[in-house]
Amino acid sequence: MKKVLFATTALVASAGFAAADITFSGSAEMGIVGGGKNAPGVSSYKGNGDDSTTEFNNDFTLTVVGSGQTDSGLSFGISVDFSTDDEPDANGNVSLDNEAVFISGDFGTLTLGEIDGAVDKRLTEVYNAIGQYSIGDEETVHAGFQGSYGDGAYDNQILRYDYAFGDFGFSASMELNDDRSGADNADNGYALALSYNTDMGGVGLGFGLGYQYLETTASGWAPGNLEDYTGLTWNAGTEVDIIAATVSADFNNGFTAGLEYSNFDPDGPSGSNYGDIDHYSIGLGYSVNALSLGVSYGKYDADNLGDADGYALTAAYDLGGGATIVAAYSDSDVDGSGSADDFETYSLGVVMNF
Repeated sequence: MKKVLFATTALVASAGFAAADITFSGSAEMGIVGGGKNAPGVSSYKGNGDDSTTEFNNDFTLTVVGSGQTDSGLSFGISVDFSTDDEPDANGNVSLDNEAVFISGDFGTLTLGEIDGAVDKRLTEVYNAIGQYSIGDEETVHAGFQGSYGDGAYDNQILRYDYAFGDFGFSASMELNDDRSGADNADNGYALALSYNTDMGGVGLGFGLGYQYLETTASGWAPGNLEDYTGLTWNAGTEVDIIAATVSADFNNGFTAGLEYSNFDPDGPSGSNYGDIDHYSIGLGYSVNALSLGVSYGKYDADNLGDADGYALTAAYDLGGGATIVAAYSDSDVDGSGSADDFETYSLGVVMNF
């Protein structure tokens, strides 16, 4: 979850094990969102028949975390988000999201649920490296955003193992194909990744390197936001190898930066002509007193498809007590799109953390 959650309330109980805690935290947002009719997110707003639209947005998330410890010292727990599930332009019902269960000990941590895979866990995406966030998700909706590598290609239920040793971290994950029949007879997906954090000359540095494999099911698959912006879909039976690396830096003077590279290598079924896709992303953030600014840019260089890129500008002003004013703007450029296509998005509002 991208938003930072602050104060929590704890309930403590005892039921034959060493200890159990249940904590609650939450976030809410209110404001306006909008943009051009060709931006995939904006185009989904109900009643959007104009060239552009502006809508009210309100949203909330309640996070519940339960944890405990066995008599032998094993830690265990669960976490889940209760969130509104409608589009930003309407009030929505509450649904469960990001459900996860874990058990942890000297051997490491084993987690199962709607979680990051190993690569997404160990690598730091650019918008996270510089602390970008907005109520309209401008930092993640443009055409140049990469997303979560190969996570979610199946049912988005992921089993991940994590182990830390000193400044190094290791993760391995698997996502199963639950329907092994017909066109959905795809291999299971898996991922491996390493991270390393250090301090060099007063600069905090983070490095990540990962590999992920998946085979597309009958619904097809494409990296990041490419399907939304270009219509690209790799058909069932396409085996995809993903290699990715990231570098993040905190200069401890208000400036932060992030770099990201990934390569998607598809091996399609007989008769297909898919080419490699390279993705690059860079971001720079600056914070002074209560003000934080960020700019990020991403680009796909795709064989047999052309380029798709986009950027996001964000600003945040901390009001204190968990409330922040946030503003953002994004735009995209896609090879083959019409000159009249409008991919701009924007948002302005207040984020509240509890």
